Parts: sequence; C-alpha cells; structure tokens
Amino acid sequence: MNAFPDFSNYGYQITRELGHNRAGGRVTYLATEINTKRSVAVKQFQFAQTGANWAQYQACEQEIQILRELDHPSIPRYLDSFPTASGFCMVQEYKDAPSLANSNRWKPAQIKQIAISVLEILKYLQNRVPPVIHRDLKPENILVDDRMNVSLVDFGFARIGGGEVAASSVVKGTLGFMPPEQMFNRQLTVASDLYSLGATLICLLIGINSTEIGSLMDDTGRINFKHRLPQLTPEFLDWLQKMVEPNFKHRYPSADAALNALIPLEVVQQRNKSKLALISVGLLTAIAAIFIPLLWKFVDLKPVITAEKLNTQTQVMLTDELESKKTRDVWSLKQKKKVYFSVSATNLPEGKYRSYCKVVNPEGLFAAQSQSYLKTTGDRLNTWCWYNFKQDDKPGNWQFQFYLGGQRVAQNSFKVLP
Repeated sequence: MNAFPDFSNYGYQITRELGHNRAGGRVTYLATEINTKRSVAVKQFQFAQTGANWAQYQACEQEIQILRELDHPSIPRYLDSFPTASGFCMVQEYKDAPSLANSNRWKPAQIKQIAISVLEILKYLQNRVPPVIHRDLKPENILVDDRMNVSLVDFGFARIGGGEVAASSVVKGTLGFMPPEQMFNRQLTVASDLYSLGATLICLLIGINSTEIGSLMDDTGRINFKHRLPQLTPEFLDWLQKMVEPNFKHRYPSADAALNALIPLEVVQQRNKSKLALISVGLLTAIAAIFIPLLWKFVDLKPVITAEKLNTQTQVMLTDELESKKTRDVWSLKQKKKVYFSVSATNLPEGKYRSYCKVVNPEGLFAAQSQSYLKTTGDRLNTWCWYNFKQDDKPGNWQFQFYLGGQRVAQNSFKVLP
C-alpha cells in the first residue's frame, strides 16, 4: 500500500506525487479519473496541517475563479474541486511535460521559441478585460514537452487587473523573478509578467538554477547578464535587457509589443556572414498578394481581428514556382529553388488580420517564421510565404503552419529528402 491520500469517493485514484510545497501546505498529485480513465492533476491544499489562515483559502478560491474563465490550449483547464478533512483539492487537466527548472539542455534558438510561446500565452491573458497578471512566472511554472509545446501553470498568485496592491497585503511571488513594483506592493501592470519572463530566459540562457538569479543582481537591483552571453547578438541582448528593466515604464508595454520585437531577431551571432546574407537565407516572408498594398497606413484600417475559434476553410499548396498550380508533398535539399506555400482562406469575417507563417523542422523547432497584416476581400484572402532551405537543414518530416488572428487555421506536412 502507498501513503497517498484516498480520493476515490470523489472519483479520483492517486498515481504518484508530482511536486510539493510542504511549508505552504500544497501537494500536487498525478491521478486517474475513475470514470473516464483520463489522467488529471490534483492539487491538495492542507490548511489544517499548516495552520493556514482564511486568506489562503480565499486565494485558492480566486485561483479557481480565474481558471474557470480561461480557455487556452497552453493553460491547464480547471476540471473540479472538492473539500477534504484537512483542506481542499483542485483538479486540473494534466500536462505531461517537465518544467524548465528540470533541464538545462536548451539551445538559444529553442529558448527563443519558448519565449515566443510564453508571450503568446501572456498576450491571451493580457487581452482579457480586465487583464490577468500571473505574478509567479518562473522556470518551475513553465512546462515544455519533447515537441516544444509550452504550458503555463500555477495561477495561485494570479490577479485580475492591475493597479496598486494594498499596503497591508502580503507580497506574493518568487524572489528574483518579481519585478520591483511587485516586491514593494506598488502598481502592477501587464509589463510586470514580462520582467518575470525575462529573468526566466536569462536563467535558461546562462544555464543557472532559478535560485541563483539573485547572484546576477547588483546593488541597485538590476540584473547584469550581458557579459555572460557573448555569443548572442547585441539586438537580442538589448531586447532581453528591456524585458527586465527595473522601471516598468522602460519595459515593453505589453506581451504583444515584446512578441513583435522578438520574432525578427537573430539570437546567436553568426561568424563570417553579413547581416544581409543571414536575412536572405533565414527569412520567411508573407505577402498578401493582389489586394494588399506594400505599405499601409494603419490608421485608415479597421482594428486587427483576433479570434480564438475561426470557422474558416483553408487550403495550402506547396509548389516550387509561385505561379504553379502543381502541388507537391516531397522536397529535396539538393534543389536550389525556394519552396512556396500558397494559402487560400474563405468564410472569414471581413477585416484585417495579423497572420503568422511558420516552418517547423523534424526536431519540432521553428526553422523560420514571420508575421504580416492581411486584409480580406469579401470573406476571403489569398497569401503566400516562401522558405529557402539552409545548408545545415536536416531531411525528415517538416511542417508548415499558418495562423490568423491568433489561431492556427492550416497545417501541412511535407517530407524533405537529402
């Protein structure tokens, strides 16, 4: 017999412990839902054993309230809750992935991809009315599986809306990852989580544990990290520096702004190559053919449409000539021509959309990506993207992904031969 609690009366069978914070009276278990046999995560709050006060119980209720309102594939869904003899349990969707705190294996290009994924989650949270501020973003609360799918967990300190925190409130968060305004109970903004993400990325890039982030701080509280990362480009280091500026007014104003600034940046300095050559090899462009002018006056257009569930019909055609109508699903690295991805989408609400083209290599990493703004003609739009295979690209199964309004509306797989 094991020493796990028995939750069978509530419909759950504990399998193993996933993690714990004994001082805070929190233990997280992997469990099986008895009726459906699906795996779930059960977070147990043991108030009676830790002498917790009513405020901590209210914090659990607030976490549930926030999770009930969230619907994002990278945030584990709230499923259930029930009282126990010693406290309270909350049940969530289980994400089978380790946290960033459990691995130092990430390469700079992968870390950029993780940053993009987290920023897309934060963008979703910040676009809510009022916005949701996580307040405890750190390596332990970011999960990444072997396909580079990223999840953000633990909304126990999350707050709906910004503004000042009452002077009597207990500071919530993790030292080293809390921005100064959070540490001193000052005004919180959507830029507060950006600081925490920046500190997390610095830990990953340098290869230090989250407990060591304080060793990089000077007497003024500024994180000094650039001298530890000489292999990275100055542009990327400047982006990262802006993420962790002590004054929130000097950071990016939102996850959306930080995301737009990050996407085009090279991370690792390339030797013996000009910047122009790097762009011509690695750049992926998206152009709205026929009906989009090359330069827009954004003030003349309707607001960008964001949508979580577009009911669109999309076709993607891979060709070796832009005007060709002959599609293909096999490519060869020996070919010198570009591969084109011609996209046609119909049944769209009329307006302007932010789109992303992404090419994913056999390792599940973004080989290239770009964004552009596209405007419909009637209920449809047509666009195309291209990619030039690089010398170090590997054969295998590749993917092309196309996003509109924050939603992936098309995905095509194609085989790349040597």
